[in-house]
Amino acid sequence: MKKTTKRISVTIIALFCICLSVFGAYADMILEYDGYQYSIFNNTSLSLEGWDNRTPELVVPDTIGGRYFISVANNGLMDNTEITSVDFSQVTRLRRIGMYAFKGCTGLNQPLVLPDSLTTMNDSAFQGCTALPEVTTNASLTGIPEQAFYGCSSLTRGNIADGLQSIGRIAFANCTSLEYVNIPESVTAIDSTAFYNDPNLTLGVWFGSYGHEYAQSHNIPYILLDSVLLGDANGDGYVNISDVTDIQRAVAEIGTLDDLRKKAADVNGDGVVTIDDATLLQMYLAEFETAYPIGEKA
Repeated sequence: MKKTTKRISVTIIALFCICLSVFGAYADMILEYDGYQYSIFNNTSLSLEGWDNRTPELVVPDTIGGRYFISVANNGLMDNTEITSVDFSQVTRLRRIGMYAFKGCTGLNQPLVLPDSLTTMNDSAFQGCTALPEVTTNASLTGIPEQAFYGCSSLTRGNIADGLQSIGRIAFANCTSLEYVNIPESVTAIDSTAFYNDPNLTLGVWFGSYGHEYAQSHNIPYILLDSVLLGDANGDGYVNISDVTDIQRAVAEIGTLDDLRKKAADVNGDGVVTIDDATLLQMYLAEFETAYPIGEKA
């Protein structure tokens, strides 16, 4: 009985090792279907490994053969200069974009929208995509990693969804055309070099948030995203003569306005609070017509 049991155990172990060996070889294979190169993780999951450029628009499918794409492989599309756009709108389970996945895709010239399912982006994922004009993240992505968009010299705008927590080292550095990135209130960490050598950048921030403090401490121009009533310089929720007084006091340097109140007091929207704003507010209170939406949310 002991010998029989031993033989059965040895047979099971041998079969298990064969299965592991076969699966390991299967997982390492690069397969191709309809122009997509991919590898198989398991019975349900795939990783995108490449594209044969039959069209310049890469549309990432949700599935092939009943298996779902859950990642774009490290180096998967790196230096593919023929791709002009990446469309993630079909995917439902894509969780990860790997390191260097789209690095050096210099032909990528259409706005990039990351899929809702994405939770992880690795370092340098889109580094050196020099024609990329705009990027929009999603609520599931918690961090923009090191060098993610480094050297994307045509990038003008970053639309960051609430939920993001961190922006890593030189993530947007040397994006010399970058004009605007909004920083959600959820962000609690931004590396000091995240926006290095972005001379045209303005940050959209929330009053009192980490992004607000970061912009101030790094001397980056910013605008407040909070809604205020235009003209409500004292922040009491009304527009009246006391707001005129607060503006006059600030102009005379016998009073101060914090950033949120400055936004409300800048009636003509020229970026500074001057006696002109007080005059416009007086005209509004006297029921003269003005060209500015005083008393409305701004």
